[in-house]
Amino acid sequence: PSNTPSATPTMTPSFTPSNTPSATPTMTPSFTPSNTPTNTPSATPTLTPSFMPTSTPSSTPTATRTPIPTNTPTFTPSFTPTATSVPVGGTITIQINAAADDVNEVNATTEPSGATVWLGNGGTAVTSFTGLRFNNVTIPPHATITSAHLEFYSTQSQWISISFQMAADAADSSAPFTAANRPGLRTLTAARVSHSSNISWAANTWYSLEEIRTVVEEVVNRLNWRNGNSLSIILSGTGSNWGRKFFRSFEGGATFAVRLVITYTT
Repeated sequence: PSNTPSATPTMTPSFTPSNTPSATPTMTPSFTPSNTPTNTPSATPTLTPSFMPTSTPSSTPTATRTPIPTNTPTFTPSFTPTATSVPVGGTITIQINAAADDVNEVNATTEPSGATVWLGNGGTAVTSFTGLRFNNVTIPPHATITSAHLEFYSTQSQWISISFQMAADAADSSAPFTAANRPGLRTLTAARVSHSSNISWAANTWYSLEEIRTVVEEVVNRLNWRNGNSLSIILSGTGSNWGRKFFRSFEGGATFAVRLVITYTT
C-alpha cells in the first residue's frame, strides 16, 4: 500500500504544461511579421519613380531647344544686302594696241603712221582727220560715264596753234581703219567736243585733252553695245593748213601709244 500512490501524481503534471505553451507563442509572431513588410514596399517605390522621370524629360527638352530657326534669319539678311550694295564701276585706261588703229587721213587718203601721228590739220583745212581706235573697252552697256579724256605723248618741243573737233564712230563696235573704211567715212556721234589751243608742248611729255564724257557715253548707250567692244575717237581738223602737233604712235613705242582714260558707274 505504500509504493503505488506516491509515484503516479508527481511526474505527470510537472512536464506537460511547461513545454507546450512556451514554444508555440514565442516562435510564430517574432519571425513572420519582420520579413514580409521590409522587403516588398522598399524595392518597388524606389526603382520605378527614380529611373523613368529622369530619362524622359532630360532628353526631350534639350533637342527641342536647339535653335534651328536662328541660323536661317542670321545668314539670309547678312548675305543679300552685301551682294546688292557693292557698286560697279571705276576707272579704266585703254591704249592703242595695233599699228592700224592710229592713222591720219588727208584729202581722202590714209597716211601711214610711222613712229608718229599728228592731230590738227595736214595740208588742208577741211579734210584732215586723225583716227584712234581702242579695243576691248570693258564698260558695260548703259553705264554712266563720269569722265573721259585722251592722253598723247609729245615727241618733240612744239608750239603751234591747233584746232579740231572730237567725236566718236557711231557704231556698236568700231571696225578697223582701212583705205575703204577710213576715219573721214565714218558716221559720227551727235555729241562732239571742240578743241582750240596755242600752247607749247615739251618733248617726251604726256598731255591730256578736254573732257569727252558725253561722246563716250553716247556710244556705250547704243542698243547693241557690249562690254569689250571697240570704240574709235575721230578728230576732224578745223584749223589752218599745217596747224598740227605730233605724238607717239603705236609703232613708235607701245608704251607711249595714245591712251583713253574713262571713269564710269553703273
